[in-house]
Amino acid sequence: MSLNVLSYGPSGGSDDLLRMFLRTELHWTRHLAQETALDVGMAMSEPSLARVSDANRMLDVVMPNGMTPVDAVQLANQHFGQCGVLCRKWLMHPAARVRNEPLVQHLRSQGFVASARDVLHWDGSTAAPLREEAGLKVIPAQASFRHARQLAEERAATICNEPQVADAAMLHLDDAHVDGLLAMRNGLVAAGVCVLAVGDIGRIEDLYVIAVLRRHGIGRTMLSRALEICVRCLFKHVLVAIKPDNQAAYGLFAKAGFKNVGQVVEYGQ
Repeated sequence: MSLNVLSYGPSGGSDDLLRMFLRTELHWTRHLAQETALDVGMAMSEPSLARVSDANRMLDVVMPNGMTPVDAVQLANQHFGQCGVLCRKWLMHPAARVRNEPLVQHLRSQGFVASARDVLHWDGSTAAPLREEAGLKVIPAQASFRHARQLAEERAATICNEPQVADAAMLHLDDAHVDGLLAMRNGLVAAGVCVLAVGDIGRIEDLYVIAVLRRHGIGRTMLSRALEICVRCLFKHVLVAIKPDNQAAYGLFAKAGFKNVGQVVEYGQ
């Protein structure tokens, strides 16, 4: 589909775009968890999703002056313990790598493992038409929670084999700032995608095609429809985060004009 894209002039720098991404990360997590500001960052916790790492983690972590890594972890653990959950991940602020290095080393010594995501940016200036696959019916995800739930359960089973992750995915659809789409083929759900709106920033999330229908252009169709939403909403920046080794996703987003602007790193157990 050919998109009529508005021109916004030069994009922000990489640091600015990464800060925008962290802003969307906070809003995305707010759908799932309660937030509490700690000296070392924002604590997000939700006992009903205790096994979902995205709902029980530290965000925007920056080590304050005068605090040791041991004290930082102890502070977080004390807070999460009072909430009745574990702190499962720490998302570091990308502009504080040097300051956070002692904390990173301490977390590694405690068994935490790094998990990186590349942040890709799209401003519409390099948009290319995306050919859509025939035979699909694309509907709002909120129009069929039954099919949205089926897709969420398959995705959760494939990615981490944790049913609570499907519960979390359904909570996102209850938020007014999220547009969810489902692709239907022959009456069965085939794929889904979400677009989160945070001011003039759009973020594409949960682009997923069921295993038996991959490599048939369905993911490309869903991305086309997601970008259509972004253009209609007049977003100045569109962001997505993918794992560095996800070559299929990289190829798909690169064709649409997305460019790598940096990386965010989490440490989880």
